[in-house]
Amino acid sequence: MTTSYSKTILFRGIFFSLLLTIITACVGPEDIPEPKNLIAEDQYVDLLVEIQYIITYRNAYPDSVNADSLADLVYDKYGITEDQFMVSHEYYQKNVNEQIERIDDAIRKIREEEQYIQNRIDSVRKINARKDSISKVDTTLQNQPEISPNLDQQN
Repeated sequence: MTTSYSKTILFRGIFFSLLLTIITACVGPEDIPEPKNLIAEDQYVDLLVEIQYIITYRNAYPDSVNADSLADLVYDKYGITEDQFMVSHEYYQKNVNEQIERIDDAIRKIREEEQYIQNRIDSVRKINARKDSISKVDTTLQNQPEISPNLDQQN
């Protein structure tokens, strides 16, 4: 179940990421050369999604020390360093319109994953509701008096 609080945190994080991207692109240098270890654009979008999850986690649990280790795990998963991500991020931000498209792709992926998770939760709830219904029927049947097979013969 997705709470409105977690959605608010998620969309605040996305909003601030987008705002930071626009501001950085507007005041940053115009001619940033393409780095030799540039992260592929599709992988970069996937990283944006994962980093947004970490930001959301950090906002939800501000006292947790796990967010930094989660970031390290994400960088390890993609076989990159934080510096490589930051250089690629700076490079990709130089074109605001394309960066907005990349961020829109990341938002779309987050929403698709959220919908997938919600569908799974709904499916489990339906299964549990059926099990509850069946167990209630079983209990009702167990509490019924037994019918004697010789009942007709007694009359």
